[in-house]
Amino acid sequence: MSQHGAPTPPDRSPYETLLRTLLDEAMGSGGLRIDAEARAAIDDLLADGTRDRKAFEWELERILAFHDDFAELWDTWRESRDAGLRGATGSPPVHGTDVPGPRVTGRVPERTAPGEEPDEEPGTRVLNLCLTWPLSRCVVPPETALAAGRRYELRIDIGDLARESLLAEHSRPFPDDQLPHDDDNGRGDRLDVVVLSDDFTVAPERHPYFLPLTGSGWVCLCPDDATMHTCEPHHRSKFLRIPVTAPYETGPSRLRVIVTHRGNQLQSASVTAWVASKEQPGVPASAVIDFTLTAGFAALATLPQRSAGIRIGHGTNGAVTVDVLGTGAPISTFRLTELQVLDALNQTRDTLDHVHAEATADGTVRNRLLPGNRKEAREAAHDLFQLAQHGWRLLTLLAPHAEQRAGLSAALDGPAEIQICRENSQDIMFPWTFVYDIPIDGNHPPKLCTAGGRAVAADLDARSCPDADSHGYNTLCPFGFWGFRHLIEQPPSLLPGRRLPLYAGRGGDAPHMTVARSLTLNQHLSEQHMAALRETFRDEVTDCADRVTLQAALKTGQHDCVYFYCHGRRPDTPQRRATTTVLEIGHTDRIEPSALATWQADSTGWRHSTPLIFLNGCHTADIDPTTWLGFVDAFSGLYASGTVGTEISVEQALATEVAERFWQHFLAGENVGTALHRVRTGLLRKGNVLGLAYTAYCSNSLRLRGDVR
Repeated sequence: MSQHGAPTPPDRSPYETLLRTLLDEAMGSGGLRIDAEARAAIDDLLADGTRDRKAFEWELERILAFHDDFAELWDTWRESRDAGLRGATGSPPVHGTDVPGPRVTGRVPERTAPGEEPDEEPGTRVLNLCLTWPLSRCVVPPETALAAGRRYELRIDIGDLARESLLAEHSRPFPDDQLPHDDDNGRGDRLDVVVLSDDFTVAPERHPYFLPLTGSGWVCLCPDDATMHTCEPHHRSKFLRIPVTAPYETGPSRLRVIVTHRGNQLQSASVTAWVASKEQPGVPASAVIDFTLTAGFAALATLPQRSAGIRIGHGTNGAVTVDVLGTGAPISTFRLTELQVLDALNQTRDTLDHVHAEATADGTVRNRLLPGNRKEAREAAHDLFQLAQHGWRLLTLLAPHAEQRAGLSAALDGPAEIQICRENSQDIMFPWTFVYDIPIDGNHPPKLCTAGGRAVAADLDARSCPDADSHGYNTLCPFGFWGFRHLIEQPPSLLPGRRLPLYAGRGGDAPHMTVARSLTLNQHLSEQHMAALRETFRDEVTDCADRVTLQAALKTGQHDCVYFYCHGRRPDTPQRRATTTVLEIGHTDRIEPSALATWQADSTGWRHSTPLIFLNGCHTADIDPTTWLGFVDAFSGLYASGTVGTEISVEQALATEVAERFWQHFLAGENVGTALHRVRTGLLRKGNVLGLAYTAYCSNSLRLRGDVR
């Protein structure tokens, strides 16, 4: 008999049995609450005897999709019930998560069948991703197109490779012997997972996920700030399940999954699924790991805390997606076209070119910098104003809506450490250091912030204005620029088995530098520069002025720093065909990125020396789609610890000063982020803003290994 006194027909589905059990418990318990609308829909479903099993389960799916509170209660109640049954009997629960599914034949079970374990080394752990139906918790077969507007779940876990995982063919091993184990009293590591999409409807939230010393990770209800887990094993779920709703537009749709630890973006993956008007055979769903900061999730304890993360990836229809992650929840997702990014890069370089050089009537270029790479205060303020106008345009391009800019401001108001990661094969970088976040109006004279200038003059490490609270409309302050207020790092994505380098060089008390230089530069300045470098490195310098000498020096691996003081050339391409950036040393010797790989083909020297590379020329670090293979990625592939490069054509005297200042700071024990910031501040003291033209593609925490000067 039912609670209403009417005869209860035989259950048409195991889920009908579960549903009736839940209703019985809800009526007899003060802790289970079902809202009136959901309860009415459930009663109608149970009373309708005309539905067969398939129709019953379709309708229950619809109820779960349209009543989120009941869907959450249903999931929580089933997980609690399943855990209790396992604890009592030691066997799988009756009508649990592995019940045959209600829809499409050929679906994949949640567990790998006995005797069919994936071919992985014992103990390796990887990121697994699956799309599942929320009712049956069965995996949606990859070849099944999703139904437009229907609710699904993205199932996430880190553990043994699951055969049904969409990443099964693209997994990255997890070396668990290198984890820090500094959470839960040394029992594991707290990670965060974020799922974002331009297509699916998904809540932009941060989801905690705990990875123990061995075995699979889990989710639980312990507070994030708890020093130890108080939950019992049967309170935990192996899987993190994120509700996602397929878009109403048919065609390919993407989800982005980002795993972080202390603000560091450890690994990200892209899931592509095909959406149709209804569930049916279609284009197979797929997933790929598109960024890896460490070897799997290795060496997490060595990664410093980061305030915010920015992920640049591929969107739909050729767009570029920019996901901004805070320490709490995702801040926002922005979408730019490739053309918008390229225009921003070109306008930035044009603005910087105008700051330090101008074309004359006879076709020559005049250096606008005074001796010592200085500028008078009035002209320096004019430069800052011009650059601030451009920087504000960059911000409004990135975040066109006031609410988006407010979100960025709230997360990045004070000095922050920002990590920017680009998806594999995403060859677009945004000019982040030039972003200016104080509203500036080029039609009216700005209000010059004198407090910011005093802070720069007083402290090379200054990163905030003492009078920041009074910054209002049209205020001109150096700390309105992200490059002067924040420490921004842009580490490359690493191959499996590679860690993010935090040390450069071989160690020891005699760092060695290999210099590749051009002989077509001003020779007087070049000789002065080489003398300064020899003094800094105590004569541990190998001077290479031709291709043959450089090839021999690089193959030895006996260097801690490699410095290119030369021309960087890339042919103009009006048709935007891919072209190869080349470095020109000696008189006419040109070096392509591919040549570096060829020279190192029979050598493993850089694996041990992991040198820091400095490219001091023009257009040597300009990553954009017209570059066939940039030197930044080429050096990373050869085990360089990082690359520093210029964004524009830099006048020789300025280039030498920047390099000499940087190497002095770096050899004194400062990390790359601090050294580069001090170079920028030192130039700014002289009215020179061109320190922003140098970018570091590595961890800001990278420093010289071993003894320092």
